[in-house]
Amino acid sequence: ITQMYDSVKASKVKLTLWGKQLTAGNLVHFSTLNSLGKVEPKSLKEYAEIISILHKQFVRFKDFKALEPHFQLFSTPFAVEIDCVAEEMQMELVELQCGTILKQKSTDVGIPEFYRFLSQGRFPMLFSASARIMAILNKSVLRSRLTDEHLKATLRLVSSQDIKPNIDALINAKPICNESSPIWGAIL
Repeated sequence: ITQMYDSVKASKVKLTLWGKQLTAGNLVHFSTLNSLGKVEPKSLKEYAEIISILHKQFVRFKDFKALEPHFQLFSTPFAVEIDCVAEEMQMELVELQCGTILKQKSTDVGIPEFYRFLSQGRFPMLFSASARIMAILNKSVLRSRLTDEHLKATLRLVSSQDIKPNIDALINAKPICNESSPIWGAIL
């Protein structure tokens, strides 16, 4: 989820940069447009407006902005400024950042696996914070799986609406059970 948020942030920054550059007539990131030679300022303004509209579409990610400090703590616990976290977590973060072995473990296994090695007794606040972020991650993964499964089931249901079973053929294909058939004998 932190990687998704990073991608959203990068996209917003790129759109802002592109809008400013288009407005200024700088086409460095628009090679096809640049290859046309002279582009009318009116057209550049229209393109910048389209990019501005795209940028405004990112409002749906505003909830993530509030979680950004938590994402940073989760993904880079050894680089977070101590005074930027909640006061009740600062001493734990100092202990974590000064722990050479923990830092090496983080490098060896990476995030989020690192948090599995974090002592809940020694780092209760950090452990709890990481558990909340992982719960968000797990919910989003589960939600995407449920959505995919739901979509597949819906498509299967819709595509089967026109199927008409041939009852007569199904009945004729079934063996008739009577007392002398091997199936009937097995039942008795």
